[in-house]
Amino acid sequence: MTTSTSVEQTVLDVLSQILDTTADELRAQPALASHDWDSFSSLEALAQLESALGVRFDLRTFNAAVTVHDVIALAA
Repeated sequence: MTTSTSVEQTVLDVLSQILDTTADELRAQPALASHDWDSFSSLEALAQLESALGVRFDLRTFNAAVTVHDVIALAA
């Protein structure tokens, strides 16, 4: 079982890599749009998070995420 802390860290690690920023910056500015979030980065994050966490996301629900917190909540 994955703990919420490790899920959060995994999400932050994946998003920071994809968006070329730091986890601290994502925490400070959690709106994904402020980090050049687009359909390509969304699909890349979806694939990497599904692989890293061993989960499957609903594409529409995942694409509706607008903040880092939304993605963490979906993954948890």
